[in-house]
Amino acid sequence: MSGLRGAEGVPKSPEKVEEVLPRLHQMAGTGLIEIQGTLVVKPTEIEKKQGTQESLPPLKREGKAKLMRIYIGENDKRRDIPLHKALIESMRANGIAGVTVYQGILGYGANRRIHRDSALHLSHDQPVMLSVVVDTEEKLRAYFPILDEMVQQGLVVLSDVDIIKYTHNFPATECGKGARQ
Repeated sequence: MSGLRGAEGVPKSPEKVEEVLPRLHQMAGTGLIEIQGTLVVKPTEIEKKQGTQESLPPLKREGKAKLMRIYIGENDKRRDIPLHKALIESMRANGIAGVTVYQGILGYGANRRIHRDSALHLSHDQPVMLSVVVDTEEKLRAYFPILDEMVQQGLVVLSDVDIIKYTHNFPATECGKGARQ
């Protein structure tokens, strides 16, 4: 146990471990408690900031973009996998900037049937919305043929939006070490 280290990388003594073990036993009940030494090879962000280097403010970019929303049902499938998962994989493979899936708790569509999450309700096909933001309309329109092939029933909405994007402002010496544009 002599190799134990705390959150700050400071070595923890076996006495400290023995001090917290009774409380861990209570919390774990019949569960397993494992104690092992850890070697920290990547210091935390807090440790980096303790040095002389100050963190830089985030970069802020503003502009115009298109917002695409795709409304489908939870039970919609594409080759035996949920359609929303197939769409995300396809969009990622085609360089679409980002996608978020939202599962609705209540809604209805063109067939006017109420979709809700309830054990007593007959329909368990909850509404699903994929929200997609990209930099250019051209990128979205280039994806439309794939979307046409994959979506059998649903609704696609395009909207003009103003975007504000915040990213890390890494010093010149750290550019390319994890900064994503």
